[in-house]
Amino acid sequence: MIRLLAICVLAAAYLAGPAGAETFRIVVVPGLELADLQALESRGAVGLLVPAAGPTTSGAEARAALVRGAVSDSLSGHRPSGSPLLSFETAARPPTSGPAIVLGLPSGGRQLNNRRYPIAVIGRGYMGILVSSSTRIPGLVSIADVAPTALGSEVALRWETEGRPTTRILALDQRIRDNRISGRASSVLAAALILLLAYLVPGAAVFGFAAALGANLALGAAGSSEPWVVILAIGLAVALGSPLLARVFRTPTAVGFVLAAVVLAYLIVLGVDGTAVSLAPLGPTQNSRFYGISNQVEAMLLVPAFAGAALLLRRFGPAAFVAVALVSLVAIAGDRFGADGGGAIVLGVGYATLAVTLAGGGRRVVVAGFAAAAGLVALLVGIDAATGGSSHVTRAVRRGPTSLASDLRDRAALSFDRAVIHWYTALLVCVALAALLLLTARLLRASVPDRDRAVPLALAAATLISLVVNDSPVEVAVCGLVGFVAVSMGRLAPDAALLPPGHAPLRPRARPRRGRLRWGEDGNTDS
Repeated sequence: MIRLLAICVLAAAYLAGPAGAETFRIVVVPGLELADLQALESRGAVGLLVPAAGPTTSGAEARAALVRGAVSDSLSGHRPSGSPLLSFETAARPPTSGPAIVLGLPSGGRQLNNRRYPIAVIGRGYMGILVSSSTRIPGLVSIADVAPTALGSEVALRWETEGRPTTRILALDQRIRDNRISGRASSVLAAALILLLAYLVPGAAVFGFAAALGANLALGAAGSSEPWVVILAIGLAVALGSPLLARVFRTPTAVGFVLAAVVLAYLIVLGVDGTAVSLAPLGPTQNSRFYGISNQVEAMLLVPAFAGAALLLRRFGPAAFVAVALVSLVAIAGDRFGADGGGAIVLGVGYATLAVTLAGGGRRVVVAGFAAAAGLVALLVGIDAATGGSSHVTRAVRRGPTSLASDLRDRAALSFDRAVIHWYTALLVCVALAALLLLTARLLRASVPDRDRAVPLALAAATLISLVVNDSPVEVAVCGLVGFVAVSMGRLAPDAALLPPGHAPLRPRARPRRGRLRWGEDGNTDS
């Protein structure tokens, strides 16, 4: 009877065991390479594992994240906290039977987080490539996904059928590595060309942002990531496409439609195939942020978003302004689209500044403008939360204002840490920010109608708040400065597309020289 009672107690304890009982054993294989997934793909689903969040990682940090199912940005200096949810074993080779999760991890001390490691889930029907709800990119897995999968959570990794999974995984890894190279180089090239256009062909400078963003979207949709192809495509788009667009679309209304169309194109592509933007050359870094738009693309989209709204307002009234603002807000900040929570705040501040300046200021106008912008942002976040959207913003809102304030404080601290991570990044941010503030002060002192300073001021305000709520200070500061110059030169240069008829420039124009593309007195281009 005693034995029978003991068996019954053990059986009941097993059947009614804790929710955290492991359904997969976790096996870490030191030295496991991506090519080794070829031998595992016939037994389960395979993928790329990102071992940490932030620019660096280490062996200890990766193991802490593995057993706790959580990551923290490496710049914070803190490892994931809390009690371990599971354990893992180390083996010289993958197990011969499942169910098991087999993976490689970093070893040693502090190192760059720019490498992805192999992972395979064997058994329980897994076959093909792994799909993660946290990355939203088939084949790419965060280390925080391992614990929920091992414990059988609702947010466990899924899989999708693929004929040659390892081949696809290796191509995805190569594409991410190519984007890291081509994204930086093409960004620098595009910024330099836009500044050059602002001096040579002021009316074409704003089109530089439209051309660069369009080329980035096309390359992402085509799956092209070869660095020389990306750099050449974006460079030619800005250098040749921008003057061509300026020559074809010459009225403020036409310019407004082109700029608004760029934002709408991102909204459509994000809704149809988000990976085309996520894996575009200027997309997220894939080591802390995976899906949606990057902070750099967000900063670039501010130019067509604000300028398009302001220009269409002149022709079609407030309804057009609100329409462009809504499209921009959903495209950049919607959880199922750009998913940039900080972008919602940035757009809210920018559009409020734009509306207040265009309306001529005044206390009531200021209050109404910022209240309307806050309402639009709150409406978007509320819709996302009500329809099951899950982002850091919706989660913070659900936890209450204290959590939201804490998240904003942490984001500001992280942005500062990223700005001062190297001396050259700190210098670049300081120089760009100082130049932006000086140009803004100069514009405020100039005798310019409010409608002609509205877009530059909105960009300046949005850039300043973006430096606080986003964690990419270099990209934000540089894009903000280049955008301010492009819009200011385009709006304030005589006969430029964004300039109202008869308006005088802020500074005297130098006499055009032969052989240079210039704007004639009649608004036509001569070469």
